[in-house]
Amino acid sequence: MACPISVTKFVGTVSLGLLTGLSYSTSSITIPALQLLPTATSAAASLNEVKRLSRRYALRLSFLANSCFCFAWCLSSPRRRHPYMIWLCTFSTIAAHGLDFWFNRHLGFKNWVSAVIRDVSHFSLVRDSATKKDEDLVVVEAESDVNGETVQREMERERRLHRARAWLSGIALSIGIVGLWGDRK
Repeated sequence: MACPISVTKFVGTVSLGLLTGLSYSTSSITIPALQLLPTATSAAASLNEVKRLSRRYALRLSFLANSCFCFAWCLSSPRRRHPYMIWLCTFSTIAAHGLDFWFNRHLGFKNWVSAVIRDVSHFSLVRDSATKKDEDLVVVEAESDVNGETVQREMERERRLHRARAWLSGIALSIGIVGLWGDRK
């Protein structure tokens, strides 16, 4: 029977692999495809949805990986408490939360935290359905105000965010794979 500590390390490593794949595919497939949309309005709306969903899943996958490795580290015997689990959690946290704040620092810390809570929480579903209708009305009224160059800059900034996230989470993934390989006996 498999050791529960090894299973949690495996689940954490798989979630890091998913985080790396999400970031890589967003930077190399999704955002270049959004650049081919015919109007700046549709590109801006699609980009906002991609940003919201990628932030949601990146933060959830990072939280899953970090909680699995912290759980495994706390339950491990002192002899098996490898510092690679702490390094892995550090890289994963920087890849998800740190880079997200760095690329959105123009919002300010308080607004960034509220945006993260709104995008990640399950409890905002009821509130979002009411505000979604209001946002749709604003978008319809403001269609002529969307600037193509501004949308292009937003796409490039989001693409750089996901490239950096893919690199850092890839480093964490490689640390996790080497750590799992070192655990086998």
